[in-house]
Amino acid sequence: MIHKFNTQTNVDPSFAASLRSVGPMHNKVKNVGAILESTSTTLDNAYYKLLLQGRNIFSSDQALLTVARTKALVSKFATSQEEFEEAFVKSMIKMSSIIGGQEVRLNCRVVWWF
Repeated sequence: MIHKFNTQTNVDPSFAASLRSVGPMHNKVKNVGAILESTSTTLDNAYYKLLLQGRNIFSSDQALLTVARTKALVSKFATSQEEFEEAFVKSMIKMSSIIGGQEVRLNCRVVWWF
């Protein structure tokens, strides 16, 4: 939760502070607040670029940089849009096999709340 942000973790406290100022503390509306990614309407590798810059608020995201194998993937995806796209396609195909070969998301602009 952004309003209970732990500044002891290895993430960007100034980014969290800017997000905290946008969204209300007791927000019950799912689409109110700030977008965490600068290119939220484009499928790109911006997330990985921001992760390498420490521009994230989730320690679980930052933890990707603490293991050599996942850090290498983050670096590869941050430096190559093509590598990211190829891996994304493979992962979507793999995920579709979990649900019997169906499309994982029919409309990528729709957020599903489980």
